[in-house]
This record gives sequence, C-alpha cells and structure tokens, in this order.
Amino acid sequence: MTGISGQRVKDFCILLHRSLLALFILITLARAVGLTLPLPIAAALALLLLASALPLVKARTLLIAGVLTVACSGLVITGAPLGVIERGLGDALTFAAYLPVLQMLRVIVGELPAMARARDAFGALPQQGRDTGALVLATGLGSVLTTGAHALIAPLLPKDAPEPLRRQMALISLRGISFSAFWSPFAVSVAFGTQYMPETASAAHTLMGLGLAAVIFILAWRLEGGGSLTAGGRAVLPILPHCGLAAGATVALVAATGMNPLDAVVVATLPLGLAALLWQAPSSTIAVTRTVWSGLARGADEVLLITLALCLGRLIEASPGLIALAAPLVSGLPVPLILTAIFAAVIFGGLIGLHPMITSAVMIGVLRAGGGGLHPTLMMQAIQAAWGFAVTVSPSGVTLIVATMMFDVPHQRLVISRNILFVGLSSLCLIVMLSLINAGLRLS
Repeated sequence: MTGISGQRVKDFCILLHRSLLALFILITLARAVGLTLPLPIAAALALLLLASALPLVKARTLLIAGVLTVACSGLVITGAPLGVIERGLGDALTFAAYLPVLQMLRVIVGELPAMARARDAFGALPQQGRDTGALVLATGLGSVLTTGAHALIAPLLPKDAPEPLRRQMALISLRGISFSAFWSPFAVSVAFGTQYMPETASAAHTLMGLGLAAVIFILAWRLEGGGSLTAGGRAVLPILPHCGLAAGATVALVAATGMNPLDAVVVATLPLGLAALLWQAPSSTIAVTRTVWSGLARGADEVLLITLALCLGRLIEASPGLIALAAPLVSGLPVPLILTAIFAAVIFGGLIGLHPMITSAVMIGVLRAGGGGLHPTLMMQAIQAAWGFAVTVSPSGVTLIVATMMFDVPHQRLVISRNILFVGLSSLCLIVMLSLINAGLRLS
C-alpha cells in the first residue's frame, strides 16, 4: 500500500513538474512583449518547482544539493540577508524555461530531413574527422547560442549511438562552447563582467578575448588529433542554414530589444523550431510532442542544482565579510601568482559544484582589494577564461548540465574526463600569455 501511495506521489510530482516547466516557457515568451511576473510570485513558483523536483532526482544529486543547502544555511547564519534568496529563485525561472526548450529543440532538429542528411554524412567520417567537425561546429554555434549549441550538435549522432561516442561528442562540444566565455556578448560570463566591471567593456577587450580563444582553440584541435578543419564542416552543410537562422534570429532579438541572451534563445529558437517541424516533417509532430512531454521531467536534477547554485551565488555576493577575509591572501603577490589564484579558484570552485558566477563575484571583490599589480582588463579576461574552463567540469554549471541532457551521459562521466587535462594545459598557457601582456602594458 505504501508503495502504491509513493508511486502516486511521484506521478503527481512528474505532472506538476512538467506543467510548471511549460508554464515557465510561456512566462519567458510573455516577457518578450513586456509582461513580467512580480518577484515574490516568481520566487514562489520556483519553490514549487523545487518541491516537485525533489522526489524525482537521483541520490547523487541530492548529495550535491545537500552540500549547496548547507552552504546557503551557513551564510545566512553568519549574516547574509535571507531576502536575497528570493532574487536567486527569480533568476532560476530563466533556466527553468531554457532547459526544456533546449530539450524540445534537440528532439525537433533530430526529426528534420536536413539533419538526417547531415547525420549520414557525419557518421561516414573517420573518428578524427567527426571530432574536428564537432569542435568547429561547437565553437561557431557556441559564440552565439552558447549552451544552446549542444541541442544542434547532439542530433548528429544516431539515436542508438553507444555511450563512449556520445561522451566523446559531449566533451568536444563542451570545449568548443567554452570559448564563447572569453569574448562573446551572448555569454553569461561577458554579461557578468560588464555588470561588475563596466570599465572592461570595450572593443579591445573583446578582440583580446577572441585572440586568446583562437590560441586555445588550436590547443583543443591538436588534442583531438589535428584533423582537417574542413571535412567536418562539409558534413554538416545541410544543417548550416538552420543553425544560421537560429543564431541570426537570436542576435537580432538581443540587438533590437536588449533581451537576456538566454531568454532570446527561448523566444527566437522555439517558434522557428516548431515552424520547421510543421513545414518539413509534419508527420512527426505527434511523436515529437509525446517525446518532448515525457522528457520534461528528466531535467529535474539539473533544475534543482542550478536553482540552489543561483541562490548560493546571491548569498555570497551579499556577504562582504568573505571578501575582507580573502583579500590579504592575494595582496602583494606577483601577477603570475595572482592569475594562478584566479584560475585555481574559479575552476576548483566549478569542480566542487560552485557556479562560476559565485567564485567570480568573490574574486572580483578580492582582487579589487588586493590585486593591484594586475591590469583590470586582464583581470576580467582571466576570470572570463577561467569561467569558460570551469563550466566544462562543473556538475552544477548549466553548460555541462545541458550536455548531460542533450547527449544522455551521466554528469560524473563528463566531469572526470580528458577535459581536466585540457583545462589544465589551457590555463597554464593563458597564465603565461596574460602575464606577458600585463608586463608589456606596465612598460608602455
């Protein structure tokens, strides 16, 4: 009897979770025309979403969530204002719409005839050609769609692709998307830097980030064997018009309205995806609808982790005592060691489940207080690059979370991977380059 009652509770939570996610998509679309929810209502709906997710998540997710909850509680006990949690819950609504829309996009794109042609051509490539092609595609799409690029790359694999192949593609996709954090105006890291350090928002800063990303792209390319950069591009030619339309619509929407880039991906790509499905594969509409609806509750783990990470980030931002405690640790250090501290803090924070938004906010405060030898533009560039690397290994980062959903690979299989080697080598390379640039700026 208890088992039957427990299943009924779980079934109710699944229905509630799916319904709330569908509601949040509609709320995001409504924001595009100026209709917004009051923050208290948004926070209450986010709490309801968390409650519906709890019975659906895996045990390891509950463990990470427990650590994040303890950290939040500790900050509240030590003086962080409880009210900022409401803002964190409000932030979560954006992601609560973004994740299911990417799930929909992945299913829809997988049914299009153009994707079927690209999938056949991509599958005919040797492994090195597939790996290089995926890296090029992820880098290009990631510069505009950021995390949304996963949803257009994953359907290149057949539905019955073995896990080792799905894992390899997911890892490569993560690396390609990570470069957007260096420079792209659509990346959360760049928007964050503009907000916290507006003096770094310049064309020179963007060009520097693009140049550094190009150097690290070459390293990533060599790690995948250095295959032909054009073979993979030719294989995915059938879907490039679709990708270009989605990216162009997102760019135009952000430029015309100033909309949050994540909201813009939802508002631009969902109608386009539905229109493409109805026009090019109308017979698949019912099957796609069933697949999308049944899959909405599969993102419960990701929704729970992201929401708690955002709340923790808001609490840390409101805890100036942390910055005062950490500032003396970097005061007087030479620039290479300051840069090492930035990369170590942001990336290690990602590894233990902290969103880069959290550690970056703390590092900016600490470095403003004690990192006087480092040029502000290079400081922000280092933080953005470290952010890009952190999300490739962070179990609570949205980039890795979306990869687990799109490629159907457990997140621990993506965290403990070759990407750690890529992150380490890339960080070392950038520490040397940024140190030399900083020395040159001081001499000029």
